Amino acid sequence: MEIGSSETTREAPNTLRTTKTVIVKKFTFTSYILPEHKKNIDFSFLEWFVGFSEGNACFYSRLENNRVRLSFEIAQKDPALMYKVRTTLGFGHVTSFRQNNETYWKFSVEDKKGVQRIMLLFNGNLVLPRRYEQFVHWVNFGKSICPANFILKVQRVEVSLRTGWLAGFIESEGCFYANFKFKNPSSLKDWDFDQKLTITQQDTHGESDVLQHITVLCDSADVKLHRVPLLIKNEVFYNKATEKPNCYRIELCSLKAHTIVVSYLSQFPLLGKKKITFLRWWRIYLRRQEPKEKQISIKTIQKLKKLCSKINTFQK
Repeated sequence: MEIGSSETTREAPNTLRTTKTVIVKKFTFTSYILPEHKKNIDFSFLEWFVGFSEGNACFYSRLENNRVRLSFEIAQKDPALMYKVRTTLGFGHVTSFRQNNETYWKFSVEDKKGVQRIMLLFNGNLVLPRRYEQFVHWVNFGKSICPANFILKVQRVEVSLRTGWLAGFIESEGCFYANFKFKNPSSLKDWDFDQKLTITQQDTHGESDVLQHITVLCDSADVKLHRVPLLIKNEVFYNKATEKPNCYRIELCSLKAHTIVVSYLSQFPLLGKKKITFLRWWRIYLRRQEPKEKQISIKTIQKLKKLCSKINTFQK
């Protein structure tokens, strides 16, 4: 079964839990144990991996012949990215499966040593409150599997532009969008772009606060939380179009926000196919900074529209 945030389990003797979760500024991987064949690992990759996992990973637990079994899985359509994760971490398996006539690739960890490494990797390093609760229940269910002297850290990490977490989260949950438009159809001089980066999350344990904090990082202006479908630049608003209840979405639309995003993703790059989309999106960002006084040719318009179409259709 999948460990859900509403599930309750008895606290394990070797874990520590209080009612209040501490928010810390930095990720800590001092307890993480590398596989024997790995000499070292870039901590920014581990931060990326945590953010990527918080987007769509699953913590599974089950009883098999009265024995506790734990597993960890991430499924994506990008096989190269899944193998990159496997190679960089140095453990786990990558397999493929078919769903709704499409092929997906799954990175999974099921062996005891691998599960223990996942426990040590995520312990005290999760950002989303929902994921933290899922991890707590997962660990408590598998208390007999926990590493020796393991103590559950009652803390989450604050989102920052100085770590790789947001890059991993964008890799998993972000969506780049661009559209070429004429403000005045009768003039080839009066043109512009609709451009944005969106991140959507269901708010079950306060995830909208994390989204709002991301928005603040990308724009120092006052940010308000909206529960109505108003498209206000760089704000978090209630996404009424989704079937899931209490779903919120960031829309980063301003040039200032995009400058921060471009600078951040230059320092903490995307690692999968979404990087191709981002580089195309980046070209639109650079074009927006050029003066628009001169008339552009029909050929240039066609190229810009094609570039926008590639950005939007690639992610679908």
